[in-house]
Amino acid sequence: MANMQGLVERLERAVSRLESLSAESHRPPGNCGEVNGVIAGVAPSVEAFDKLMDSMVAEFLKNSRILAGDVETHNDVAALLKPISEKIQEIQTFRERNRGSNMFNHLSAVSESIPALGWIAVSPKPGPYVKEMNDAATFYTNRVLKDYKHSDLRHVDWVKSYLNIWSELQAYIKEHHTTGLTWSKTVSTRRQRLQ
Repeated sequence: MANMQGLVERLERAVSRLESLSAESHRPPGNCGEVNGVIAGVAPSVEAFDKLMDSMVAEFLKNSRILAGDVETHNDVAALLKPISEKIQEIQTFRERNRGSNMFNHLSAVSESIPALGWIAVSPKPGPYVKEMNDAATFYTNRVLKDYKHSDLRHVDWVKSYLNIWSELQAYIKEHHTTGLTWSKTVSTRRQRLQ
């Protein structure tokens, strides 16, 4: 009878853990909830990425809208992020089709560096990959600066905001994903608790 009681208690604990895990799976993405009795809230990497999107990327998009024309069309965020590889190709094709644009250097800067969004597939060191893509953009951003630094500072602001995206992404990667995209470190701990 004692064996049966012990078995029932273990079964109740396992069911309780499964219910807890099920509830955790319905939390908003990035919400870490409670881990080992500590309420964690949003994962630091998610918080940092949101900060990057809300600051540097938002500023760049604002400056692209100010310039309007081909540059604004070229930077449709919804189109840029889903799915990444198809959109990178679209951006590069857009540049090639608009070689006669008076903003061709702008389009080229974005086209040459946009593959940096593929950093999530680069291992073991995605940060240097992003830097390499940033360096590819610099050739064209220098041309934009040369053409507009004395005539239209909106283009200078656009260049700064665009290059800041890659600098901040490099810092984000260095802090949160130095050796490649990382996943929750608590998964294995949860598996161990269930066993």
